Amino acid sequence: MRSHLTLLFDPLTIEHLGYKMYSHLPNALAELIANAYDADATKVQVILRDDEHGRSVIVQDDGHGMNLSDLREKYLRIGRNRRVEGEGRSESGRRAVAGKKGLGKLALFGIGETILLTTKRRGASENLHVALSWTEIKNATGTEYHPDLTRSGAEVDLHGTRVELTNLRRRTPVNARDLAHSLSRLFGYVDDDFRIEVIDAAGTSRPINRDSRLDGVDKDVEWRVPEDLPGDLREALPNALIRGRIVAAAKPVAAEYRGLALYAHGRLANEPEFYGVSESSYAFSYLTGYLDVDYIDDGVADVISTDRRSISWDSDLTAELNRYLQRLLQWASRERRSARRNANKERIKTDHGVDVDTWVDSIRSSERDAVGDAASILVSPDSALADEDRTSLLKSLRTIAPDYADLHWRHLHPAIKVVSDSYYESGHFHAALSEALKRFVNDVRRSAGLENMEASNIVSNAFSVSGNDPARLDITRPYAEAGFDVKTLRTMRMGQWKLSEGAVAAFRNPFAHEEENRLVETEAMTYQDCLDGLSILSHLYRHFERATEAAPPDENTIPAS
Repeated sequence: MRSHLTLLFDPLTIEHLGYKMYSHLPNALAELIANAYDADATKVQVILRDDEHGRSVIVQDDGHGMNLSDLREKYLRIGRNRRVEGEGRSESGRRAVAGKKGLGKLALFGIGETILLTTKRRGASENLHVALSWTEIKNATGTEYHPDLTRSGAEVDLHGTRVELTNLRRRTPVNARDLAHSLSRLFGYVDDDFRIEVIDAAGTSRPINRDSRLDGVDKDVEWRVPEDLPGDLREALPNALIRGRIVAAAKPVAAEYRGLALYAHGRLANEPEFYGVSESSYAFSYLTGYLDVDYIDDGVADVISTDRRSISWDSDLTAELNRYLQRLLQWASRERRSARRNANKERIKTDHGVDVDTWVDSIRSSERDAVGDAASILVSPDSALADEDRTSLLKSLRTIAPDYADLHWRHLHPAIKVVSDSYYESGHFHAALSEALKRFVNDVRRSAGLENMEASNIVSNAFSVSGNDPARLDITRPYAEAGFDVKTLRTMRMGQWKLSEGAVAAFRNPFAHEEENRLVETEAMTYQDCLDGLSILSHLYRHFERATEAAPPDENTIPAS
């Protein structure tokens, strides 16, 4: 039967606000889901049908439904602002409604040629069926269109609305997983009593949850707003009821998710973006999240675009929010860089046993800056190094500059190194040199077969020479056999003797007679002096070792001079 229902319109209005503006399926279906929320529904199902009757998309809810008066005065009235008419909350009063313009129904014509609506109020004995055809609307004369209305019997206790879109414009099947993913971006309802699910043609259900995407992100760090913000950012919040999540991912997030999305009363108000902050920083490719900013949609003024993809930033209210978002994102970027750097350091420590800061700080010479610059690449939050490249670079750097590289670069004799390492690494440089000198003197004494005596006497007895005669421990034996000139051999012996006596005088005596803090304060013996002293002892030890290797002495006899 032909109804007495009337849709008042200008055909161009429907074409521009419906057919052209809502060409994407998720955005169009979002209007139906929002209607269900505003109707106090607790459950909404998006059902994808693909059978012998063709493809269709069904959205059904268990909201309070509509009667004939509702259809006439509300549903079929385009451009009705329910906020102005005092309907800012749902019938139960529990929910702030999202719909304002009365344009959502036009979105459906961007998806399908035909809309079949079935609705029923609790207590009514029949369903109301309304069929709207895009072809008939285009061919209608004047500014009125009279859709078909039919009725069918129904159980009194049932209630809700069902909208079926048929004659779909798209040629390819709707992917349920992709649709669920897209819808999860468009809604942020926090009500425990409101569920959305997508059901594919095989009957598989996929719940819609805004947080499910963020929960699945491999996170470096996450901040809850406002709980995890520093004091200055908490105090600067434009509205005390702003809530949300910011996530710094371990890997770059997909481009469409980068930045913060804004939601108002559970619906997307602004797609993720950076709100004027320069996106040149590599860190921004890792940031994602959302904020609930319901307050911007509480007034009569409309600041959210019809397709709910962007906010108008021209008002004082939204301009203040924009400035805050820039500040918030800059803070998150800095925090993410710091957290990422620390995470990289911890990973290197766990995987390779290297504390990067301790390693770099162990180098006291000017080369520390260069090693630090190279090490910073390893822990950089913006580095795109693959794990194997990071490991290779670390190993190479550690080979060139290991812990306490100043000491390593001296290439000390093992006998000197073994007794000085632990003291040097703990910062006891004087003790490192003192212990190395003791090792040298004691080994010389044992090899020369000398009794305990003053260190200066030990090295003098072991290495002193007279004329061209060799010393008790002759370091030149290998070179005499190689045909070195006699004068060269004599000067080499003299050098070992005098340098050994000089080492004892320069190093042992100050340690024995002066307070250590005085040596440090006056810089009479700096860490660099200690390194130089260890190098000198290493040189002396190598020559001493060659003498003992060339002609090993009997421990119980004194070699003939």
